[in-house]
Amino acid sequence: DKILDCPEGSLFITTINKTQLSYVLGIVVAEKIMGIVPEGTHEWEKFVPPEELERLLESNGFAVKTMSGMLYNPLSGSWSWMESTGLNYAVHAVKAGAWAQSHATDTPPETDIQQHSATAGTAGTVPHGTV
Repeated sequence: DKILDCPEGSLFITTINKTQLSYVLGIVVAEKIMGIVPEGTHEWEKFVPPEELERLLESNGFAVKTMSGMLYNPLSGSWSWMESTGLNYAVHAVKAGAWAQSHATDTPPETDIQQHSATAGTAGTVPHGTV
């Protein structure tokens, strides 16, 4: 809990959107047809739409700075960034702190989310200025 209280700290989350397409590709294709991951790895009830995650973050004192879609290529085993958040997506949010209160009209410096590797289903925080 204490790590999420770090003023001006960055939080990075990657997860799966709750869409019909993500259900078909994440559960039916990846688990049942191709066997890329073991059956039962993904739980549909736990998939989160981006709007819901953004509301949850904002209600806990975070400001969402970046949201980008992610696409997994099972042939190469690599992830790439894409505009659509319909399948997987990554969020970078910053915890409000003393800087945000004293610079309410300023925009804090952006961190380029593309510098970080994307692993679905992970979250982590980084103190402001260390990324």
